[in-house]
Amino acid sequence: MPETLNSEEVNALMSAIEDGRVESQAERQPQIVPYDLTSQDRVIRGQMPTLDAIHESLASSFSTGLSGRTRLSLEVSSSPAALLKFADVHALLSPPALVAILALGPGHGQAILILEPGLVDSLLAAALGDRKVSVDDAPPADRRELTAVERAVLKRLLTLFTEGMEKAWALVLPFKPEVIRFETDPRLAYIAPANEAAILSGFEISGAFTGRLQLALPYSVVEPARKQLVASPRMGSMTDARFANNLANELKQCKVELRAVLGQAEVPVQRILELEVGDVLTLDTSESSALSVFVEGRLKLSGRPTVSSGALALVIEQGATNEAPRKKAS
Repeated sequence: MPETLNSEEVNALMSAIEDGRVESQAERQPQIVPYDLTSQDRVIRGQMPTLDAIHESLASSFSTGLSGRTRLSLEVSSSPAALLKFADVHALLSPPALVAILALGPGHGQAILILEPGLVDSLLAAALGDRKVSVDDAPPADRRELTAVERAVLKRLLTLFTEGMEKAWALVLPFKPEVIRFETDPRLAYIAPANEAAILSGFEISGAFTGRLQLALPYSVVEPARKQLVASPRMGSMTDARFANNLANELKQCKVELRAVLGQAEVPVQRILELEVGDVLTLDTSESSALSVFVEGRLKLSGRPTVSSGALALVIEQGATNEAPRKKAS
């Protein structure tokens, strides 16, 4: 296909431009979008791995406390945090979801905890000793009013969540969260302007029953610790004992190369070319010498060959340093 147009194609193109069927370059004007410099919208680049690690620790703590309190097999897992405006968070506050307002402690403001439909009844039934909690029950269509006893029981269960939250955030921000009230009217659950940024995190409950909680934190609350939240979490600071044990178990399952060397020999290339079947190469070790054991190419152990159950084996006698000399065959 030619790179340039012929005379007929040029005439056809010019005719189309004159008829208005093709826009000319001069007619294409860039679009101007107004920008409000006084806007409170914030742009956050990248993720917050430390924040996700904090919520994983919170989920683990809440899972342990909830299982112990209800005597049911329950697991709680967290999902990655999402950044959105409070105008979008407010859409989640409508019935039948239940809204709990959390006070985060002096100078830290408030947060919102949203319990999705059906979860409230499941939590109350489990806390009051009902062992027939069904995960297939249809969620109610409307939010019902809680009695004083139900509010007290639910607040006590959510205290397990706030205690885990305080512990998980201890090394980043000194939160002292507590449930101060439940709101049946979404309009009374507004803790920040609609255009304010919020961090929404989900917590999935599975096991004897299922459900979902969502925690909405104003971005202004965690902004002072933004550098810590964006940085990668440090091992031991944001992880609990269960996570450390699981990680240790995973590492123990990793396969590595273990190689015992009978000996080494240095020979010229000419000798290698002359080798034939039946020739013998003399190694730099004797029958009584300890054999070097390499793990992933690094000298780690030494031992002596033996026979075990009719198979060749190696008896480990002592450890070896990485600085031990190693000869290379040539």
